[in-house]
Amino acid sequence: MKIRKILTSTVISVSPDTAVSETIALMEKNRISCMVVVENKKPVGIFTERDFVQAVHRGYRLDGLEIGELMSKPVITASSSTNIYEAYNILETRKIRHLVIVGPRGELEGLITQSDIMKSLGVEYFVEVKNISRIMTRNVVAVGKDYLLRDAVSHMAKYSISCIIVEEDKCPVGILTERDVVRLFREDSKRDDTVIGKVMSRPVRTISAGDSVHEAAMIMSSERIRRLVVVDKNGIIAGLITQHDIVRQIEDRYIEFLKEIIRGKEEVLQKTKKILNEKIVLENILRSSTDLAIVAVDLGLNIVYYNPVAERLFGYKAEEVIGRAITDLGTEAKSYPFNFKEAFETVQREGEYTYTTERKKEDGTHYIAYRISSILGNNRNLAGFVLMAQDITDRKKLEEELLKAQKLESIGVLAGGIAHDFNNLIAGILNCISLAKSSMDNKDKVIESLTMAEKASRLARDLTQQLFTFAKIGEPVRKIAVITELIKDSVSFSPDDLSAAYELYTSPELWPVEVDEGQISRVIHNLFLNAREAMPNGGAIRIRAENVVIGAKDSLPLKEGKYVRVSIEDQGVGVPKMHLQKIFDPYFTTKKRGSRKGTGLGLAICYSIVKNHDGHITVESEMGVGTTFCIYLPTPQILF
Repeated sequence: MKIRKILTSTVISVSPDTAVSETIALMEKNRISCMVVVENKKPVGIFTERDFVQAVHRGYRLDGLEIGELMSKPVITASSSTNIYEAYNILETRKIRHLVIVGPRGELEGLITQSDIMKSLGVEYFVEVKNISRIMTRNVVAVGKDYLLRDAVSHMAKYSISCIIVEEDKCPVGILTERDVVRLFREDSKRDDTVIGKVMSRPVRTISAGDSVHEAAMIMSSERIRRLVVVDKNGIIAGLITQHDIVRQIEDRYIEFLKEIIRGKEEVLQKTKKILNEKIVLENILRSSTDLAIVAVDLGLNIVYYNPVAERLFGYKAEEVIGRAITDLGTEAKSYPFNFKEAFETVQREGEYTYTTERKKEDGTHYIAYRISSILGNNRNLAGFVLMAQDITDRKKLEEELLKAQKLESIGVLAGGIAHDFNNLIAGILNCISLAKSSMDNKDKVIESLTMAEKASRLARDLTQQLFTFAKIGEPVRKIAVITELIKDSVSFSPDDLSAAYELYTSPELWPVEVDEGQISRVIHNLFLNAREAMPNGGAIRIRAENVVIGAKDSLPLKEGKYVRVSIEDQGVGVPKMHLQKIFDPYFTTKKRGSRKGTGLGLAICYSIVKNHDGHITVESEMGVGTTFCIYLPTPQILF
């Protein structure tokens, strides 16, 4: 379905020089959550209820302000020919609630929201054998009636949440939404001591955690609301369900739709060569796939269909290959490791109608899974073949990360046992040597030998301390911390005999992190020390701390959510590619033996500590240019 059939074509818009007060009045009058800002019939910005909350939080005086000063820009847009699934994907990945639709010349044509998607599909589309408790947001922000209104607005702005629940004895008695904030601050009837209980919306609409998702969708649609407070059988707050939570279920349907295509259940894959030549059939059904390359060939192995994903995956343009024999493309694809000739000749020679395997490049950087299936005509005779291929590099990397974590855990248990016994031995050696020194004559050679033995024993004891750390003897004791101060403290303890300076860059309004300050300080200290040692001739180390949001499509072994990323970049000699895969392995080191000997445990300890914090650490390097380590640390979870 194209979104031109469901978009709101009558869009109320304003020009950039329109007063903020006039814009807010229009939004309230028409009960809309956003206003498109237009200049010369083209959208140049968008102003939403969330933008208003941010303006109040930052202390803007709205009198005399023009909407062009507060609007969000540039505008995220799509064409009216966009598929409904693609529109949902834009809303989800860009974290927006309003998608502006433009014409071929960039002129404003309409607007689409998650509410429009629900209405167009019909609430029956979301009927599933699951209740609200399966998809609701459990961690919500709930406050008492005496909570200050301005503090509530600041909380909503800081964490980008759309509402705060007001509770009494853990039961919902009201709610404050972004729309309420617009209404209240436009009235300008509040004081700094206004409490949320006096201005909240009530009664609050609730639903039982055991009710169906279909019922929640029906209520939202009929009552024109975007959220419901979920309560248990005693009326106590259990969570929140929003239109966004419900519409996300479209993903399950979409995935099943694509699986049916892959399994050959769609009629188009049972058509003859004549039907395969009609590109419109495949375009309507198969083009919606965002990561599946599809190539259809006839019995002569001539290519009759070649979708855009195949262009990206194999490196050939459609106009270069349509009508050609697939075996003429050579023995290898331009971009990915696929041997066309071998695969299809195997199918022809052995009469196999299904051929599935995986390949990877020699350097291990890309993996591809492909499958060749037969296509039967109406008379059940063989009509051709379909090649379906997918880049599974990200999946493979996640599997490798899992294996690496399992290996570290196993070695950690072993290291803990060795460290315990070894430490007891060293303690005995130190006691005996100290006793011998204090009870014998001052004989130079003996004293010198005993002193050297004592020094070696102390070095061995230091090694056991590293083994204890690596063995994860204790879980991190976490507390809320400001990463900027932690970075400054960590790098200040580095040795002064290494010539390097550092530059620190931080994002404004950096999110807090919940960490064991001692352990994370050790990670930053180790990485900073490595960076300095990588630059024997000096140079600058750049340290950055910034907010990032990890989504489902990011190829990182992390849960979706908000993180702070700390990157440490040097201008050193770099690490060879052949060593990057092993750099976090225990006892692997590239340092030369000398005054600063590498034990091969430093980066393994860093990896273990960060994993213990539910984070992740990555490395990128280029010989002669430098190396960058990135640490991802989760922020305290406040979901909405």
